[in-house]
Amino acid sequence: MKNTLMVIEDFFPEKEFKFLQNETSKLKLIPRKNEVHGAYGFTSNHLTMEEYKWLFDRIETSIPATKGLKIIDPSFHYRRNHKKVLPHIDRVDYIFLCYLKGPELMYNGTGLYNEDKKLDRYIGFKENRALFFNPRTHHTDLQALGPSSFRWSLNIFYNESHRSDS
Repeated sequence: MKNTLMVIEDFFPEKEFKFLQNETSKLKLIPRKNEVHGAYGFTSNHLTMEEYKWLFDRIETSIPATKGLKIIDPSFHYRRNHKKVLPHIDRVDYIFLCYLKGPELMYNGTGLYNEDKKLDRYIGFKENRALFFNPRTHHTDLQALGPSSFRWSLNIFYNESHRSDS
């Protein structure tokens, strides 16, 4: 599943999706930044396995490829990166990303790069749209490329269980 990309519309049933949207108003946010690019948004504390078991089960049922993967860093993200495109790779095997709140704009979404490191796939922001992909492929938010706003997403990273560096 090296270059896996799944895009699933209306991922969560309405009741579950509204619950997740409401959760965003209760969160304590922590600034996200890195040494190279500085501040680019906020994240919540990690989602606990006990409290959100239903969510992880929903993902595993809907995306069988997640079965047996080790969940790493499940959290909500509040992002607005309107200054600079930030292509990057993540040191995990897969990511589940679900857009939760924000205007339906192409540039609130996510871009993926091809093997020549050229941005060639744009996935626009739409509430309750989920993505599952290999984040070792260069990717970026698209917010610095056009009209965008703050956006909320649910991000869950996964590693294959046999990895020793997780």
